[in-house]
Amino acid sequence: MPIVAFLTMILLGAAAWYWRLRMLREAGSEIIDSVERMRSAYKSRQFRKKAEAAPLTSIKDPAIAAATLFFCLAYEDPAHTGGAAELIKEQMQGIIRAEDMDDVLVFAAWTAKKVIHPKDAVSRFRELWLENLDVGERGQLLQIADSACDLGLGRTPEQDDTLQTLRRVLLN
Repeated sequence: MPIVAFLTMILLGAAAWYWRLRMLREAGSEIIDSVERMRSAYKSRQFRKKAEAAPLTSIKDPAIAAATLFFCLAYEDPAHTGGAAELIKEQMQGIIRAEDMDDVLVFAAWTAKKVIHPKDAVSRFRELWLENLDVGERGQLLQIADSACDLGLGRTPEQDDTLQTLRRVLLN
């Protein structure tokens, strides 16, 4: 009888330790899974940032960059985006060749739809504008940006913030 009790105690002890090790393994797996999810989310966020900036990085012409910014500003007020293309086309006459105007506007509008916030376009094109535009052209860019924001009934806070950033970037 003592041998049966001894064997039962050994089996119960082994079962308890087996259960504890199994729980430890599951806890370790959960920790590893959560770390992998965080790592995956980080990589996805980094990729998303690169993908969002990809259309902007392809633009090397300051006029196309300006048209893209104007569309970005106009798209901040979705109720009044209909007149944006006409206004931008009218304002960019003489800056962009007439035969290229439609293609530039289509590309700029498409690119602007990919931009999350207009300030992204300002920060991306800052160096391009500073290197290629003189003071008069920078003033003209600010004037057209103002008119692109005035398409709606009033400016949105995002538009005001972007215009303020644009003024600071171009005039300082």
